[in-house]
Amino acid sequence: MTAVTILQKSVRYDRGGKPVEVVIPYEEFLDFIETYALDLSDEEKDSIREAKADREAGRTGNFVALEDLEKDLGL
Repeated sequence: MTAVTILQKSVRYDRGGKPVEVVIPYEEFLDFIETYALDLSDEEKDSIREAKADREAGRTGNFVALEDLEKDLGL
């Protein structure tokens, strides 16, 4: 389900026909917040930006290989 689909479910309008609010079920709201990373702290967002920059610059030493992670987790 896309953000537009979720938000169009229950738009409330003023008397002039201008949209003023959206009402959605709470679980869908939580899913929306999580899907679009709106629940992340500034520190978490900074870490993601740093990881993306590392990846784009080819700094692979800053990452753990999937095989190593699976081994550490016993998978």
